[in-house]
Amino acid sequence: MTIPRLYLPRVLEKGDLCAAAADQARYLKTVLRMKAGDPLLIFNGTGREYEAVIRRQTAEGVELEITGSRLLPAAGIHVTLCQAVPKAEKMDGIIRHATELGAARIIPFLAERSVPRWQPEQFSHKRERWRKIALEASRQCVRPDVTEIGEIMTFERMLSALPELGLKLIPWEEETMRGIREVLRDPSRNGAREFTVAIGPEGGFSVEEIEKARRAGFLSVSLGKRVLRVETASLAVLAILQYETDSRETGETR
Repeated sequence: MTIPRLYLPRVLEKGDLCAAAADQARYLKTVLRMKAGDPLLIFNGTGREYEAVIRRQTAEGVELEITGSRLLPAAGIHVTLCQAVPKAEKMDGIIRHATELGAARIIPFLAERSVPRWQPEQFSHKRERWRKIALEASRQCVRPDVTEIGEIMTFERMLSALPELGLKLIPWEEETMRGIREVLRDPSRNGAREFTVAIGPEGGFSVEEIEKARRAGFLSVSLGKRVLRVETASLAVLAILQYETDSRETGETR
């Protein structure tokens, strides 16, 4: 039987008594039909996972007791995914799968050819929805942390908000001189642990945006001969980064 896993954003120690959130309590009682003495796991985004048991259930909620903890393995790399917001609900899936593939931070932005044209008052609602999706995906895939969802920005503001360190990549369908594999296997760059990836909208980046990104330190790279859909490109890059860095650490050449 799979032990349920909950997220409680608070400091936890062995012996602590804490209450599950209202929606968590309903889930434990009515969906899973758990009772006093049943075990569960808790994480708080600090890198540790906590063993707990249900101490008692009341009409007001569920009380939990922390019985132990362990440190979960940390991610080998830190990836910031800068994602141009696509149309419809595609961003929901990108957030979910990017979280599963280890993105530490996701920065949504609106590019020149972005289809959505939201008003600023819509931004907080969208961001809150994506935070909930990232939290649920982190819980399900047993991550020790929760993917951070940044503010929705313009393309230019996104470029200026990024840190100076790390390898910055911007996949572009018109790039013919440099593939992502060659960049990642370049001896001068294959020690990188920090990555920033910018993925464009359905219509792709404009030439002007690529030039701005290059001036901000990005390398434009090709992902291969095929033009990928926006929701495929982000996941492909994350998978490639994980694969290549894992290969580098194990000393394998593939």
